[in-house]
Amino acid sequence: MAITRHQLTKEVYYSSHTSLKSIPALADEGKDLQDPSMLFGKYIPEKCLIHFPSPRGVGKSWFCMQLCIAIAGEWTEFLGEEINLHGNTLYINNELSETVIRRRAKKLTDHLPKETSHNFKAMVYTLRNNLATDMPVLVQILNKLKPVLVIIDNLRLAFMGTDTNNNKEITQLMFMLLAFCESSRASVVITDHFRKHTSSLLSESDLQTGSGIKTDLSDGDFFLRKSAQDKNLRLLKRGKSRHFEEEDFAKLIRLNGQSLWFELVEEQVNEAEHICIKTLQDKEEQKDIARSLKGQGHSLEDIARILGKGKTTIHRWLHKEELPEDKKNNSYQKSSDNIENKDPPE
Repeated sequence: MAITRHQLTKEVYYSSHTSLKSIPALADEGKDLQDPSMLFGKYIPEKCLIHFPSPRGVGKSWFCMQLCIAIAGEWTEFLGEEINLHGNTLYINNELSETVIRRRAKKLTDHLPKETSHNFKAMVYTLRNNLATDMPVLVQILNKLKPVLVIIDNLRLAFMGTDTNNNKEITQLMFMLLAFCESSRASVVITDHFRKHTSSLLSESDLQTGSGIKTDLSDGDFFLRKSAQDKNLRLLKRGKSRHFEEEDFAKLIRLNGQSLWFELVEEQVNEAEHICIKTLQDKEEQKDIARSLKGQGHSLEDIARILGKGKTTIHRWLHKEELPEDKKNNSYQKSSDNIENKDPPE
């Protein structure tokens, strides 16, 4: 079928093509395809475009640099997620100054949690231009480096000439990124931000800023958020994926205050127990969370602090749940007797 060339800059074009094939023909073409290799478990399969929207200030840049080091360093896993594809990595930094990047690189390499190999390189490309303007240079870098992972941090700054609220413009940008992903044969992760006033909402693709086309056209997305239970705790959660089922639970990780590396705390936690649960208005939901926290071994003081309630209130909620059935019935009977013994109003 037809191949269409799209001009990105005066020097750079990308191509898109159409095809018309039967489902049996497509199945026959795919019979020898292997399961995708993993760059970061089911979060980042090979040769995929991944959208990574998260609130500001959670440590996205730290996380991305660590992921690049782990993949290039030939680690077999990071934060409990399998890495079975290794190679060079490229972190495209549009957000931080080179001085800040130097300090962060020094901090991370001084406190590596495990040994790294030197067969591959974790590279950083820092720029202050629109990435589309620097695309000829980037193409040369990609041809030489041949990375398995490219991280663009962040979408809005990298493509500052694009209105990310405009469906038409963001659609053109996403098609370009898909072509970029296909031609480079690398997985491409684009960081993004959440909308304002979403701190009390559970993670989903619709929390991103700007047009939802970014979710429609990406191969998957995942989120990094702060926990309300501790300033250093973070939640990592997968969302949409074209390859795997969505994850119901979040992964609990901790930012080590000394090394500034993220560390795995727990594989599966209930996100609702960590996301601004003080703002919950429904008392039954608050009671459910209190019971769940107690089951995890939290003290009354911890539960009261997490829920923003008094310790006596938490004790009363949990104590009522623990009352034997006969005492509950006696309590109800006494209450009923009191109502029956009251004199009717004159």
